[in-house]
Amino acid sequence: MHDTNSAEQPAFAQNAAPVGSGMVDPVPSGLPRLQERDTGTRVFLGLLFTVAVCYAVILLYHAATPVQTVKTNEGFLENCRQICLQYGLVSTGNIRRDAESYIRVVQPEQLSEPLAAILHSRGSVSASQQHALLNQKAPDFTLPDDRLQSVSLQQLGQNRPLVVVFYLGYGCSHCVAQLVSLERDLHYFRELDADVVAISADSPQHTADRFKQYGRFAFSVLADEDHAVATDWSVFHSATEQSDELMDHGTFVVDRNGQVIWACTGKEPFLDNRSLLQVIAKSQGLLPESVAHAK
Repeated sequence: MHDTNSAEQPAFAQNAAPVGSGMVDPVPSGLPRLQERDTGTRVFLGLLFTVAVCYAVILLYHAATPVQTVKTNEGFLENCRQICLQYGLVSTGNIRRDAESYIRVVQPEQLSEPLAAILHSRGSVSASQQHALLNQKAPDFTLPDDRLQSVSLQQLGQNRPLVVVFYLGYGCSHCVAQLVSLERDLHYFRELDADVVAISADSPQHTADRFKQYGRFAFSVLADEDHAVATDWSVFHSATEQSDELMDHGTFVVDRNGQVIWACTGKEPFLDNRSLLQVIAKSQGLLPESVAHAK
């Protein structure tokens, strides 16, 4: 008689551990690591959500409670707001003050030593980005300033180096921060016989109004309302079917011969004036030989 208990069994049944044998089915070795990673992700997202909620509460408090109506040490939310104001995380309503707060955070070390010491500095210099205009003749332009006086690149850069800055306008305190930073260090640039020009799509009247409110800059600030010059300098990109229009921050160094020798564009303003000074000095043979070779 055929014994049914000895019948051939499926392979998985043959490999399974007998009940009561004390053997444990193996657990995939990667499972604990996956569980740890999952736990870490949840903790990180939880912290991120908490920070976002706290920041949203501070913004709501800031919008509902004018700064002038509350003492600076009155309550937890007010103390949080004061910290955010100090680091430029909420607007004070004063673009110039917000710009200075941004500089304190992003550019904590301001230039104070003599120009010779700056040029002898062996610190790293920000390298130029790859750009279509690099080592090319700078595109000329003629634009109005806040007084409706026409200013051209040829006038500004006549036999002198020039820093050309494209910023997003007075609606962006980070952009104004770059102009404030350049204003503070302008005497260094002038010592190298260099000048600065800033260009945005703000109208001449809008810029004039902001100058009355926050003070003028000692360099030309020009209006490129139709983005024509920004397009020539490849910092403005018109809208297409695939993408919206895009305006980048842009900082360029043009040498005495009118050639673009350094470029930086992107989503944040460029605040490393030490690098700009060294690039300008090197283009004129004014950088100390030991430093020039090191660069």
